[in-house]
Amino acid sequence: MVIHETERKLSVQVGDGIREVAKRILLGPKDGFNGYLRQFVLGPAGHTPFHSHDWYHAVYVLEGEGKLVLENEEHDLLRGSIVFVEAQRKHNFVNTGASDMRFLCMVPEKGDSY
Repeated sequence: MVIHETERKLSVQVGDGIREVAKRILLGPKDGFNGYLRQFVLGPAGHTPFHSHDWYHAVYVLEGEGKLVLENEEHDLLRGSIVFVEAQRKHNFVNTGASDMRFLCMVPEKGDSY
């Protein structure tokens, strides 16, 4: 299977603690993948909610700059940064740059849905 990211819907995320975030599911169970590979786009000053859950995140930053807030620590992120967030750890991602921050995020099947 070969597809292009533009063949997957980019959906604006809404909710408490979310600002300027869009998500695109690139691969998932419907594609025979045992999990979800998602692409996130955080606009300038955008951020995900500060939250925790029962699954991990594996993240690769494609472009932009930002930070990972992991419980009471902050970690700078830039293109090429690799992140692993263990289950049950409170976290969020924040765009600290003037342009979009894009990253890939892989989670197990229970970590997302279509």
